[in-house]
Amino acid sequence: MKADEKNSGRIHPSALRGRGLPSREDSAGVGLSGPDREESSAMSRRSVLKFMAASAVLSTGFLGCTRKPPRKIVSMADQPEYSRPGIPLYYASTWTEGSVPYGIMVKTLDGRPVKVEGLPGFPLNRGATNAAMQASLLGLYDPTRLKGPKKGKASISWEKADAALVEAIRNARSTVLITRSNLGPSERAMVERFCRAAGNARHFVHETVHDGPRRSAWKKIYGPASGKGEGGELTPDLSKARVVVSLDADFLGTDGPFLEAIRHFATTRRPDPKNPDAAPLSRLYAAESDMTVTGSNADHRIPLRPSLILPLVQAIRAALEGRKGELEALAKKEDYDIEVLQALVKDLDSHRGASVVLAGPHLPESVHAAVCLLNHAIKAPGATLRWNPAPPALEVTDPSEIAAALNAGVDNLILLGVNPVHDWPGGGFEKLLARSPFSVGHGLLADETVSTCTISLPSSHNLESWNDAAPWSAFRSLCQPVIAPLHDTRQEAESLLRWTRLLEPEDGSLKECRDWHDFLRSEWKGILANEGDDFIRAWEANLRHGFAGAFYTYPFPEPNRERAEALAGASSARPGGLEAVIKPHHALHDGRFASNGWLHELPDPVSRLVWDNAAAVGPATARELGVEEGDLVTLSSGKRKIMIPVLVQPGVAPRTVVVTLGHGRTRAGRLGSKVGVNTAALLGDGGAGGTAWLLPDVKIARTGRTHRLVRTQTAFSMDDRPIVLHGTTQEFAGNRDFVKDRRHVPEKIQLHDEFDYSEGRKWAMAIDLGACVGCGACITACQAENNIPIVGKDECGLGREMHWMRIDRYHEGDEENPEVLQQPMLCQHCDNAPCENVCPVNATAHSDDGLNDQIYNRCVGTRYCANNCPYKVRRFNFYNYRKEEEGSPTLELAHNPQVTVRMRGVMEKCSFCVQRINEADFRTKRPGRHIPDGTVRPACQQACPAGAIVFGDVNDPKSRVAKLEKSPLAYLVLDELNVKPNVRYLARLRNPHPDLEHRFRKKTGHEDHDGRGEGGHR
Repeated sequence: MKADEKNSGRIHPSALRGRGLPSREDSAGVGLSGPDREESSAMSRRSVLKFMAASAVLSTGFLGCTRKPPRKIVSMADQPEYSRPGIPLYYASTWTEGSVPYGIMVKTLDGRPVKVEGLPGFPLNRGATNAAMQASLLGLYDPTRLKGPKKGKASISWEKADAALVEAIRNARSTVLITRSNLGPSERAMVERFCRAAGNARHFVHETVHDGPRRSAWKKIYGPASGKGEGGELTPDLSKARVVVSLDADFLGTDGPFLEAIRHFATTRRPDPKNPDAAPLSRLYAAESDMTVTGSNADHRIPLRPSLILPLVQAIRAALEGRKGELEALAKKEDYDIEVLQALVKDLDSHRGASVVLAGPHLPESVHAAVCLLNHAIKAPGATLRWNPAPPALEVTDPSEIAAALNAGVDNLILLGVNPVHDWPGGGFEKLLARSPFSVGHGLLADETVSTCTISLPSSHNLESWNDAAPWSAFRSLCQPVIAPLHDTRQEAESLLRWTRLLEPEDGSLKECRDWHDFLRSEWKGILANEGDDFIRAWEANLRHGFAGAFYTYPFPEPNRERAEALAGASSARPGGLEAVIKPHHALHDGRFASNGWLHELPDPVSRLVWDNAAAVGPATARELGVEEGDLVTLSSGKRKIMIPVLVQPGVAPRTVVVTLGHGRTRAGRLGSKVGVNTAALLGDGGAGGTAWLLPDVKIARTGRTHRLVRTQTAFSMDDRPIVLHGTTQEFAGNRDFVKDRRHVPEKIQLHDEFDYSEGRKWAMAIDLGACVGCGACITACQAENNIPIVGKDECGLGREMHWMRIDRYHEGDEENPEVLQQPMLCQHCDNAPCENVCPVNATAHSDDGLNDQIYNRCVGTRYCANNCPYKVRRFNFYNYRKEEEGSPTLELAHNPQVTVRMRGVMEKCSFCVQRINEADFRTKRPGRHIPDGTVRPACQQACPAGAIVFGDVNDPKSRVAKLEKSPLAYLVLDELNVKPNVRYLARLRNPHPDLEHRFRKKTGHEDHDGRGEGGHR
């Protein structure tokens, strides 16, 4: 935002940039239409009259749409709801696009959603979000979405599509329905009713990424003797765990409800500065095949091939029972660090009831059975492990069962929200699909599967849909639309309802349901029965709240130890060569978000790779194979093979190669098509006691060709500079000033008079490096809030990415198993800002409340400020990155109207979300005066699941940021330059086992004779 806009406390008309003003229909949401390209691009940026006139143009764009019936959606913040121009309204809803449902709070301005935040009261995420949740806004406005039903390439009406499908079902001998696993309770009920109405329909569940082996093991161990009972799930409560052992489980990155895991883990990693010994930090051990987000945050990490995890678990169990010889023999045989393993066993033994062991979902049943027995040995169930009798996701059908059904001959095949043509294990689903004479694909895009079907049906987006979810037994959340469908779309549950009504026209209960909204409310009448007679009031109250019920504690079932021992003893053949691990992508997951440019450009938390996937190997393995980064190789497992570039990644286990799913789409919109390699073609059948994601003996062959890989960070060394300060808990307990002792700050010389900030406000930020796990949610949140453009792979390769915030990653020690440090880096809003002194047009200047403002309409693009910034956090628009948006009215709707949309030739940077400061001033009607602490939360702080970022008025002694500024762990990066940054970092503390603490002293070079930090500059 421009400084003149900030100081006035108003939104400048230029911030609106010719967007159409949508109209509200009843209070259901907005009926938005697309202006034609010439009308949109011709609108004046500063003409409010033309801006208002655009709403009339918008009303003509989608005349063919089937409008949603008027529905009352309930604002979370205002009751009753009033729509006032420029005043945001917030709606509680649920994000249902991922494998775990999270509560969201959607900000709407003038009737259109502009930002997705976490729902503060939702138990799983407590206001936090991940990158995919933030980027769902871009998916809503994606111009390549399927806009209407089609039969082949010809457009048809919904009525004709429904009639054709119902007639086909009535005349068919068999029908197969394939859905995703994350169906809500009401959707599951609708699926059952549809299958009954069809008479001959079978329902299968398809997912490429799931926890099938883990769920299967739990079902056999904790279910009835037959092993066919209800399948529950185990979830960790890391807030109660003092010792955590991760066995290839990226519970801080991609495994399970990781937003809850990050929050709980972060609460155990914050020391009490006044009494460091009062609440000792938790300790994390990680034994893993890949360098993951979880492993990056471990106190002790062991690179480990997947095939060796089961022997390790069995050896740890034996050591806890007093048979330590097995552990020592395994360590000697596989060249493991025996001291780390001995410390791990000591910790588990001394923290029974306060420790937990977690295993990755891609590992076989035998590992999960052994881990179950180990957790019972350390008394984790009921303490650090919770039992959920009703998991949020359906059990996934074995692909061989689906293939057998389709090969047997199916008259009708209905695919709702799945894309097996792209992600079918081993590939080849096109042949199975072709065996069905009539097929229906229902999805957001005309993707690989939908475009192949007889009839293609467009799905409504999560933000356009009614739904519910059940992340925990006896806990239900609601999903409500915040905007009417932008196109002629329909959510999949609505289609199931209409088909069922046509198949059973005499069903009285369905006659009363005009649409899916009515069916959803009818399902909730039973849930809200105890709320009294006024169902409407109870329904609206829960819509406003976002959920009903609570996270109850359920008694832990008794395990069948005999069956568990039998499962744990079933080991597969030991591989003799290279092992491969196939994992979900940190942002694209299994490819469902591949059309989203924000997620392609989000750097991988570990490798910093963008716009690609690769085969990651460790440095020693790369030398053994004779390959270098960027070499294009053939990776094969039996008859399956792919061609993929090599990524040399420190921390990957020896003789192991790691690849991710999600790339290689051929029909993923304008940005996601033909990006990366489809690794689903390598997925196995899980035979010989393994899983589809573990390939025991793969081959790598060089092709003699190369492929350009782009990392946003290529140097991972601090070069002996004190950028990320870190130490150990023992060191902090012995010397609370160890951070100060490590800083060598020369006498500072002030060249000009300092501004007096003692009066009024002074904004500042504190970032706790001990809590930050480096997930990257803050990066996408900042991008969504501040209209930051996508620049593409080539520009990223030139170092021209536009993110206002980045996470720097540093390695120390052994390249095969380095210690990892990460640091969020953004504009430091320096009081002596070096960028301000060199700007010839005064485009960057300081405000009275301590912000370094960037005045866009003054900037002429000299880039002197970027050259003079020691933190390298300023970004320049080398090109008009929004050129494609100019012809897409829907993409322009994704812009936040409270922030200026920049064009070519302008310098950009973090503004501490000044528009939110202005909004708080406006709401409190006290511009420039004190705002209560916590009222203003920048986008990065609001999204952070670890709570590592704190923002506030440092002049308020009661504010959190003022208190953190006085922490003995607080320091300023490059303080010796006397630029006086307003972002303080809290040094990271590791908590190594006392027997191994001396190793960290040697690595950091701060060991002296009395065991305290040596002080001075190294």
